[in-house]
Amino acid sequence: MTDYANALLDMKSSYLNAYKLLVGETTYEELSSQGSFYLPANHEDPIVTLKYYESVEDYEKCNEILKQNRHEKVS
Repeated sequence: MTDYANALLDMKSSYLNAYKLLVGETTYEELSSQGSFYLPANHEDPIVTLKYYESVEDYEKCNEILKQNRHEKVS
């Protein structure tokens, strides 16, 4: 696999990790128990992850991020 392909996989994996953290599907402890893991810069800001999933047109994940963000503002 090329360096470019590895970088794309790392980026995709990092945003998936951020998504799972945002919607409560995983925790930092669970991620670390799997060994090393990646997260994008500013991953705690839901807008960062939302913009990524908009760019790859994964609107189901966008919807879940928005629902989670609304829920946190109400709580």
